[in-house]
Parts: sequence; C-alpha cells; structure tokens
Amino acid sequence: MTQRPYGPSDGRPAISMSEYHQSKQELDGLPLTVTEKIPVTNTPNIFSYKSYVFARNPALVRRFIKATKADVGGVGGHVVAADEVKSIIAKFVLDNNSYQGEPIFTSLIVTHTGDDCAVTGIMAETVDMSVVDQLMWDALQEGATKAAELGLYGPGQDLVADAFTGNLRGAGPATVALPFPVRKDNASQTVLVSFADKTEPMAFNHFATGAYMLPRFNTGLIIASSKMKRGYLFEIVDLDTKAQAIEAGAHPRDPKALDGKMEELAKGLQEKVITLRAPEDLYDIEGLTRSSRFVIARIWSRGDHGEKDQLGYVCSAERLHNIKTKKGFTYGGKDDPVLLAFAQGDWPAPGEITSPWATAPMVAGDCRGSHNLHILPMPINSQTSYWSGPILSAITLSCNIHTGRIGAISDQFALGTPWDEVRRQASQLAIQFRHAHGVKQPATLHEDELEYQEGWRERRARLERQFEVKPALTFGNGTGHGHGNGHGAAPKAPVAAASTKSGRPEEID
Repeated sequence: MTQRPYGPSDGRPAISMSEYHQSKQELDGLPLTVTEKIPVTNTPNIFSYKSYVFARNPALVRRFIKATKADVGGVGGHVVAADEVKSIIAKFVLDNNSYQGEPIFTSLIVTHTGDDCAVTGIMAETVDMSVVDQLMWDALQEGATKAAELGLYGPGQDLVADAFTGNLRGAGPATVALPFPVRKDNASQTVLVSFADKTEPMAFNHFATGAYMLPRFNTGLIIASSKMKRGYLFEIVDLDTKAQAIEAGAHPRDPKALDGKMEELAKGLQEKVITLRAPEDLYDIEGLTRSSRFVIARIWSRGDHGEKDQLGYVCSAERLHNIKTKKGFTYGGKDDPVLLAFAQGDWPAPGEITSPWATAPMVAGDCRGSHNLHILPMPINSQTSYWSGPILSAITLSCNIHTGRIGAISDQFALGTPWDEVRRQASQLAIQFRHAHGVKQPATLHEDELEYQEGWRERRARLERQFEVKPALTFGNGTGHGHGNGHGAAPKAPVAAASTKSGRPEEID
C-alpha cells in the first residue's frame, strides 16, 4: 500500500480528540444567558485545532476555505445521509488531520444536505492542495464503506473516478476552494457556504445573476460606496463537453467518436470559459446562463480600472457525465453543486445573496435526475422529501483569517423565519406542477438530459425500429393537392357510372 502523504507519521497514534475544541462545548464554565433555546436548525459542531486557533501570535499567511461534498450512500434511497456515515467521515479526517507536522484543517465542520455529506474547513497555503484532496477522497471512501455495511442506497455513488489520481476535480465529488485575503488590521471574514442536492450547477446561476447583478436583489449595487458600485466580473464555463464534441464534428449517435472527442477536450482538466462584465454585459450574461450548459463559476470584484481585483465567489462548475470511467462517459445522477462566497464589505450581504430563492424557481434534477421542479431552501442537515425534490442549504461562517478558526455559524434558511413561507409556497407550486404535467415536458427534461435513461434508451430504440417512412396523410379534391384516399397514394382507377344520375360516382347519399 502506498504511504499516505497525510496523517501521523513515524508510528505515532492518531490525533486525539482532546486536541480539538468543539463548539458544542463553547459555553462550558460560562454563565448561561438563556434558559432554553427554540431549535431553528441542526447547527453543525465546529472542530478547531486548539494549539493553532488559540495561538497568541498566529503567523500571517494566506489561508483558504475549502468545501467538498459527495453522495456516498443514502438512507431509504436518495433521501438523507446517515449520521453514522457522517461521523465516520469526520473521525477519519480528524484522526489524520496533519501534514508535515501541522494540521491540514485548523477548523472544520461536517454536514449533510439531502443524502450528500460535506466537509468544510480552513487550511493554510503551506498545505499542498493535492494532499487535502487525497484526505477528502479517502475519508469519503471510508464513508462509502460504512454506507455499504449499513445497506444504504448507492454507496460511493459520486466517487465516479476509478481511483484517486492527485486531484478531486474530475473524480466525482464537488469541491471548491476560496482564498482568504491577507491583511493585518481586520481578522474577520464572513463566508457563505451553500450546498444543493438533486440538482445541477446551473441552479446556482440564480445566486450569481441575482445579488451580483440586479439592484432588485441587492440595493448595494446602487447605494454602497465600496467596490460593489463598480459591478463584478463573471467567469462563465461551458460545462457540456458532449455538446462541444458534437460541435467539433463527432456524430451524436457514434459513442466511440463522442468518447474520443470528449476525452480530447477534457485533457489537462481544462475548461472552456468566457469572462463578462456586469452591468455592461448584463444581457449577454443572462442570455448564456439561462441554460444548463453555461454556469457562472467565479465572480471577481473590480479594481479602479475595471480589472480583476479579488475572487469572492466560487461554484463547483462541473458535470459528472463528463468524467471518463472504465464504462466511458456515463453517470446516473445530477451534479449537486457547492458554493463558497464572501459576504459583506465589497460583497453582497448574506440576506441579499440568498434573496433570489424567495421566488421559488424551478431547477433541473429532482427524482431520477430527470425532472424540473421548484427548489426548497432548507436548514442545514435536512433531508429531501416530496418527489425526492431538489433542496438547497446556505449557512454563513464567521471566520478568523489570522488564526484559521470558524468561530460561529448562522443558518440563512432557519426555521421560524420568512423562509417558512417560501417553503410553503414552493411546496404548493411543486405539487401542482407535478400533478399538472406528470411525465410530459416541461416536468421531465429533454431526453438528452435524462440521467437514469438506460430504460428509456432501450424503449426509444425499440420504437425507432417500428417507425415507417411514407407519404404524409392528405385529402385531395382534384386540384393536385392530394389523391383523395387519405394516404397520399396513387388514386384507384375510376369506376364507371352506373346510371346517368347526377353526382360523383363514389358519392354516398
């Protein structure tokens, strides 16, 4: 077995839990200011490496926040992650949270959205990103093993790649990293983390084309004195390498040619990207991002001359059916994206970023990854429910960029807030839409987008063989527009009149 680049070395034991501060114990020894709390969310427990997050003179280094999410097995189908699976993932990460004598994550949380498990943590630039990716891959594999033991559905589903090859991108899990600014004067940085289940990266275009473009969702674009008033730069990625392959000349019904061209396009994990400006290119941005193919992957603030300044928004813009496996470019699910975004200052406030979801938009995905349905904004650590419908979670993290600590968490879609009303409206719309359309479009996606489609392919192929090519059905009147028998065929020989009675020979009285 190859030596892992992370974890205790020289035969040392796993890192003890006593090395970590846990937020669930943060009030131990302190006077309680409330006698009881009304539960509004399933707040994650924060694990922080004590010797670093409580350091008196922390090193001023660049740090990153990184979020990684995958479906490694669901309870009762694709419904919810099992608590035991989450704890196994957390234990593996915490036990092996070291690289060259330093912690990989100084602070981290483990959550779920639907049946997707996620690890979000802060790391220093001294940690090789490939080491973090391998730790995440191995932790998720541990979770998949436990899921199989528990009899969960689809253990390891999102671990699409045949083996870890040094980078999580192109391997299946959704993963993004966002660099913190390096500054001495202010250690505080708010980060919004959002996860979606049963949908695709395009769903997050509602985030980007809302608060970052339209004063309807963010009045700061008009009244703020920060860099926000200059607008933002949008990097938009073309995610559909299958469509790119066809446009490059591969025949859409030649699997070998398609696979070959898609593999060529995917070499080096390159992406096809365009950079547009808001507000100047608003119509172009809206035009591209209305479809599943084009996703806003990154948003930058703008400098004095409109140039790229700071990266403040990163979405996991990747399509799993673009990943090459031993079975070719195939996959049976949607892509369940993750987002990291800065909030406040030069960036929209959390309430502005999340406000577009109050419109209860429809997104692609849903049951069998093959439908359109209204998405439900849910508290973190929630399950899917009606029709395995798409759900969305969004939490804000108060981070200390000097010590690398996640200090506290708030849930943007908590219970007991106006989002209860949004959930009610979205639920009513979803139920009505399902009843109204059933299997017909627009409730179901175009057949090219049906993810669990082997059965449909077989049915479609069988029916295709039964089609005939023949003249169209017409009804003629002797003027050259048809032959009168309803099938466009040559006319029958005329029948002689039986009498001198007026009228046509074949006329029925």
